[in-house]
Amino acid sequence: MSDPKPPAEGADVGSFLREPPPETKLSRGSSEDAPRTGGGRIPARTSFVTLAVRDLAVMARFYRQFGWPESKFSDDSFVAFQTSGAVLGLFPAKNYEAEFGGPPAPGVFKGFVLAINLEDAARVDAVYETMKRFDGIRISAEPKDLSFGGRGFDFLDPEGNAWEVVWAEDTSFDERGGLIFP
Repeated sequence: MSDPKPPAEGADVGSFLREPPPETKLSRGSSEDAPRTGGGRIPARTSFVTLAVRDLAVMARFYRQFGWPESKFSDDSFVAFQTSGAVLGLFPAKNYEAEFGGPPAPGVFKGFVLAINLEDAARVDAVYETMKRFDGIRISAEPKDLSFGGRGFDFLDPEGNAWEVVWAEDTSFDERGGLIFP
């Protein structure tokens, strides 16, 4: 594994995450006790991604092939994996139906693509060679050079969630392995 590149020029993500949000200005004529509106900053983090799955056992078995650390709270009703930037959770889709409706039909694009970003093109090729041996994976094609200056390939998990494995020029990683995108 190669050493991560330093952060891209001008990207000071660490200080952004450590700084308190800027103070919100009160509107003219308001008192200090009045609620503040607008101007606040939402923390810049995606910390947990949950895939609503039809078959938890099949999906847990699939993602365990990745070798990612699994949460001590994983059980027969929920499974979670720690990654460098966020936790990937697997939870039965039936538990979301009352709030969000049923899951898309099998074989239908869900409208998002998850990504595993890597340090260089050679790592993309190495991951491809490993994933070719995974059970239940549908890899779309061999890794290829990408128009934006990178290398990657796409795959689907057993329930059709779309993923890409990619290296993109000028990206780097923080000390935890979280992506810094220029």
